[in-house]
Amino acid sequence: MSSWRERWQNLWRLLNTPLFTSQPPRTSHPTVEGISPEYLAIWLEILKAKKRGLSGKAVYRIFQKYQDQLDLDFAETLTQWFHSQLDPNRIRKNQDLARNLHDFVIDIWKFPLGSRANNLEIAIAALKAALEVRTRTAFPEDWADTQICLGVAYSDRIRGERADNIEEALRCHQAAVEVRTRSAFPEKWAMTQMNLGVAYWSRIRGERADNIEEALRCYQVALEVYTRTAFPQDWADTQMNLGLAYFDRIRGERGDNIEEALRCYQAALEVYTRTAFPEKWARTQNNLGIAYSDPIRGEEADNIEEALRCYKAALEVYTRTAFPDEQWARTQIVLGEAYRTRIRGERANNIIEQAIACYRAALEVRTPTALPLDCLDTARNLGNLGYSFQNWEIAIEGYNQAILAIEQSRYWATSEATKRELIANSLDIYQKMVQACINHQDYAQALLTVERSKSRTLIELLDSATLYPKNATDEQKQRISDLRRQIAIYQQQLAYTSSDTLTPTTEKQPNQPSPETLIRQQLQAANQQFQDLLAELDDPNFTLTQQVLPQLPDLRHLLPPQTALIEWYLPRDADSGFYLFLVTRRRDEQIQITPHPFSAAHRQHLDEAILDYRSDYGKPTWNKQLPQRLETLSAALQLPRILAELSEIQQLILIPHRELHLIPLHALPVPSSPLSPSGRGAGGEGKPLQDWFPVQYAPSCQILNNLQQRPPLNRETVPFFAIQNPTNEKNLAFAELAVELLLRQFSPHQVLRRDQATLDNFTQPQTQTFLEQSHAVHFGCHGEFDQRNPLNAHLRLANEEKLTFLDIFNGLNIPLCRLLVLSACKTGLVETSDTDDYVGLSSAFLYAGARTVVASLWNVDELAATLVTLRLYQILPDYPSVTVALQAAQTWLRGLSSADVLHWLEHDQKATEEEVEAVEDRLDLFEDNPPFANAYYWSAFTATGL
Repeated sequence: MSSWRERWQNLWRLLNTPLFTSQPPRTSHPTVEGISPEYLAIWLEILKAKKRGLSGKAVYRIFQKYQDQLDLDFAETLTQWFHSQLDPNRIRKNQDLARNLHDFVIDIWKFPLGSRANNLEIAIAALKAALEVRTRTAFPEDWADTQICLGVAYSDRIRGERADNIEEALRCHQAAVEVRTRSAFPEKWAMTQMNLGVAYWSRIRGERADNIEEALRCYQVALEVYTRTAFPQDWADTQMNLGLAYFDRIRGERGDNIEEALRCYQAALEVYTRTAFPEKWARTQNNLGIAYSDPIRGEEADNIEEALRCYKAALEVYTRTAFPDEQWARTQIVLGEAYRTRIRGERANNIIEQAIACYRAALEVRTPTALPLDCLDTARNLGNLGYSFQNWEIAIEGYNQAILAIEQSRYWATSEATKRELIANSLDIYQKMVQACINHQDYAQALLTVERSKSRTLIELLDSATLYPKNATDEQKQRISDLRRQIAIYQQQLAYTSSDTLTPTTEKQPNQPSPETLIRQQLQAANQQFQDLLAELDDPNFTLTQQVLPQLPDLRHLLPPQTALIEWYLPRDADSGFYLFLVTRRRDEQIQITPHPFSAAHRQHLDEAILDYRSDYGKPTWNKQLPQRLETLSAALQLPRILAELSEIQQLILIPHRELHLIPLHALPVPSSPLSPSGRGAGGEGKPLQDWFPVQYAPSCQILNNLQQRPPLNRETVPFFAIQNPTNEKNLAFAELAVELLLRQFSPHQVLRRDQATLDNFTQPQTQTFLEQSHAVHFGCHGEFDQRNPLNAHLRLANEEKLTFLDIFNGLNIPLCRLLVLSACKTGLVETSDTDDYVGLSSAFLYAGARTVVASLWNVDELAATLVTLRLYQILPDYPSVTVALQAAQTWLRGLSSADVLHWLEHDQKATEEEVEAVEDRLDLFEDNPPFANAYYWSAFTATGL
C-alpha cells in the first residue's frame, strides 16, 4: 500500500496542470495536387469561417461535424496546403497564411470534443508550419509568440515520449525568452517565466527536487511584474502555480510547504471569486481539498470532511454538461479517493457505492484510447478499491481498463525503454488482475493477463515483421524490413542506457556527443527515412507497428491432440506466491484452463531453490551438484502433484517465466507414482520429466502461435550452413568434428571454417543468399551471455570478432530455417527481468526467421554436445518435431556406454579411424560408464519454438 503522502501527491498530479498564461495574438483556394480532397474541403470550410471572423463555439460546430476526421491525415493536409500557398514574392500574403494557422491553433487547442491527442498533433503541425514564415530574423515577436504556443502544446502533448515532449517545451520557452526580455516586453517576459515554471514543474529528466526549485524561482520572478494591483488575474494564476509547486516541493519542511501552498490558494481566492471566475474558483477548491487531505496537519477525519466539502463545491461549477472533459473527471477522481479514505459515516456506503461511482464517472472521460496515462491511474484506483473489498467484478473492471491503457501507451511510445517501464511500473496491476480473475473463476482472462505482462517486445516485433503496404514493390518491402530492423535495434540499445554500450563521453573528448546521443540521432534518422518511404508509398491503411490485440490465440490450434501446456507466472511481489496454469483439451475437444496458485511459503521455497541452483552455476562442482539442485527445484514446483492430472497426455509445452527460463525443466526428476494410471510409471523412481513427455519450450502462447503461422517448408532438399571452430581452438576439436561429419550428410552445404569464419565473410552477399535458403544452420563455436546487458550476448568468430545479438537482429535473414543449433556455451540464456522480455540469442534467431532454436543453458561438455547434436540431425527426419527428436537424442546419450559411442561413430556416422581414436581418448577420462548419464552432460540443450 502507498503512504498517505504518496497517494495524495499522486492525486495532486492527476488533478493539476499549472496554469499557462499564453494568450497568443488573435488575428477561393485552388485544388492542390497530392492533397486529399476530403480533408482539404474540411480545412477550406474552417478557413472560410475564420475569414468571416468566426471563432470559439461557432468554429467548434464545424469541428464537431468533422471530429472523426480531425486526425493526423488532416494535419498533413493542412501543412501541405500551407506550403502550396506560400509565395516567396508576397511576404504579406505569407504573413496572413501563418496568422490563419496560428489563430486556428487557438480554437483546435481549446476544442473539448474529438480526440485530444489528435487535436494537439494538429496544433503542433500547424505551429511548426507557421514558424517557416514567422522566423526570428524576419518577425521576432511573432516567432516568440509561436514558440510559446508550441511550448504549451508540447507540454500538453499525449503522443510521443512524455520526457521528450517536456524537454521540447522547455526549449521553446527558453527560445522565446531570448526575444521576450524583461526590459523590452515585461508582461510577455513574465508570461514566459510562468510557462517555463510549468515546464520545470512537469519535467521528468533531471533531479525532481532541482526542477521544482527552478519552477518556484520562475513563478517568483514572474510576480515581480505580475503584481496584484497591476495584473490581478495573472497574479492569482501565479499564486495557484506557486501553490502547486510548494505542495510538490521536496526540499524544506513538509509541514511548512503545505502551509505555504494553502496560503497561495487562499490568496488566489481573493481574486478568483465564484461570480467573477467560476472555473478558476472551482479549480482552487479542488486544490484546497487536496491540501487538506495531506496528513501533515490537523485531525485526519476533519481534514477529509473539509476536502469532501471542497470537491463538492467544485462540482457545482464543474458539471458534466459544462465541463465534460478533464476538469469534471479529475474532480470525480479526488472525490472518489476522499470517499475511499473517509473515516466518518457508513464505510460500505461511502466506499463501495460512492467511490466506485466517482471512478466510473471519471473513466467515461479518461478512456484508454483518449487519455491512456490518466486512464491508467484512475482505473488502477478502481481496481484496487474492488480488490481491497474482494469485489472481484469491480477489481477486474478497473484492472482491465488499466491494462488497456498500458497497451495503448506502449503502442504510442517511441522508446523501447519507455515501453518496458510502462509494464515494469504496473506489474502490481497484472498480478492483482490474475488473482482477481482466478477468484472470479475467469481462468482464460487470468492466463491472458499473464501473457499481456510478458515478452511484449518480441511478440510486437514478430507480429509487425510481415506487415507491408499493399502497393509496395519487393525492393520497397526490403527497404521497409531493413528500416524496421534498424529502428528496433536503436530502441533496444536505448533500453539499456546503463550498459557499457552507452558509456558516457570521456573527459578526453568533452565536445564529442555521447554514444546515447549518437544512437538517438541514428534512431531519428531511421524514423525519418521510414516516414519518407511511407509518404512515397502513400498507403493510408499502413502503420509501422501493429498493436497486438489483447486476446489469447486459439488454444485448440495451439495444442496438438494429447498435448498439455504449462505456463508459470512469478509475480514481482514474492509474498503473492506464484501461479501455474495448466491448459488441456477435454474429451469434447474444448479447452480447459486450470490455475494452480501457490502460497508465499511455496514461493520462498522456490526462490531459495533457484538461488541455490544459480549459486552453483559455472563452478567446478556444477556437474556433481546439478542432480540435487534439480530434485529440489522439482519439489519446489510440485511437479508430481501437477502431473497427476496428465494421465492421458503424451507431450508438454512449457512456458517458463523469469528465472525459470534458466532451468532445464525437462530434466527435473519426477517420481513414477503420479503417472502410474497410464502405465508409464512402472519400474522407475525420479525419472526426468522428459521420460514421461517430450518437452517443448516457448516464450509465450502468442509467440508460439506466431511461429506456427510461418509458411510450411519444402523438405525435398535441406540446405545446410555451418560455422566451424572460428577461433581455431583445441577445446573445440569435437565441435569441429561434428561439422565435418554433418557435411557428409547434407547437400547442398556451405561452411565457414576456422579463420575464414569472420564477420565480413559471414555478411558477404553470397553467404547471406545461401543462409536465406538454408533449412538447417549450425554454429560450432564459443558463445557468451551477458546478464547485465543481454544485447551483448554473442557468438565468437575468427580474429576475435563477435556475432552479437544486435548483428543477428539487424542483419540476419533465415526465413526457411527449420532448425538452428547453437552448439556453444550459454546460448540459450535470456534476460530474467520482472517484465520477462525474453532477450537473448534465441530471441534474435527467432526474429531472424528460425522456427526452432536449439541452444544451451550452461557451459556444455564439448563431446556430449557433439554427440547429442549429431544424433539430433540423424534422427530428425523420423520425428514429427525438433522437440521430440532432441529429447530422443538426449535419452539415447544418457544410456550410451563408451563402446556404444565408438560403434555408433564408426558405423552410423562413418567417422574415420583417426576421428574415432580421438573420441576414444576423450572417453578414457570419464570415470563412469555410461559416461553421460549425469544431467550435466545430456540436459543442457533446449528446443525453443516449434
